[in-house]
Amino acid sequence: MGDIVTVVSAALSVLGAIVAGVMTTWSARRNAMFEHRLAAERHEASKAEQAQEVISRYREPLLLAAFNLQSRLHNAVGGTYLPHFLYHEDEDERRYARDYTVYVLADYFCWVEIIRRELRFLDLGDEDSNRTFNHHLTLVSTAFSKLELPGSHFRLFKGQQRAIGELLIETANGRADSMTYPAFCSQLDNSDEFRRWFRRLLDDVVEIVEHDRAGNERLLRAQHALIDLIDFLDPSHTRLPVHRAKLGEIVPPQGQAQSTAAAPATF
Repeated sequence: MGDIVTVVSAALSVLGAIVAGVMTTWSARRNAMFEHRLAAERHEASKAEQAQEVISRYREPLLLAAFNLQSRLHNAVGGTYLPHFLYHEDEDERRYARDYTVYVLADYFCWVEIIRRELRFLDLGDEDSNRTFNHHLTLVSTAFSKLELPGSHFRLFKGQQRAIGELLIETANGRADSMTYPAFCSQLDNSDEFRRWFRRLLDDVVEIVEHDRAGNERLLRAQHALIDLIDFLDPSHTRLPVHRAKLGEIVPPQGQAQSTAAAPATF
């Protein structure tokens, strides 16, 4: 009887050791899986934070560039500024009407390219706001590159959009910035290679005033997409507290029931 008790006790001890070992292994694996999942979540959160930091850093200049471009398109297609000053008797007025129109286009694509470079090493995953942000950028890009729209003026394929954006990038103290308008004009005057990239666009400015709205559908679509991008970047109108209007739409300004959308006053 004593031998049986001894054997049973030994067997229970062995079984207990096995159970304890299994439980320890299972607990260790569970802890390891938990730590791995936690680390992955922290990594995803860190990537999202990095992406948001980049977008926040360049939100203001991109917002201003998008606004300046849509304002120029609004006035060029829907206003009287460009038809008047493009043929002004003053050469400086004519040049500003033409060159600044091309500059604001290149300036916008410059900031898009800067952001693209900053974000390309970040795996953004399916984070909603970043996906929506990229969607708005794509809509603007597509408006300028689409083949099916009337006319070829201001048609820029995506490689051309990136190229003219890259040409305006300047770097100082490790930070990227966009070339100023005076520097842009200087480059047009003094660099044949630089001007080569913009020669067709400079000629295209005349095409805007020679076409009606139907012939300028590309610019109209681009202006609409830019307004949507601006609304995404500044939904509460705190950064750009001005009236925003899409070409061809009637938008009621604050405090009024309805008003025909007028061209923004910035030239």
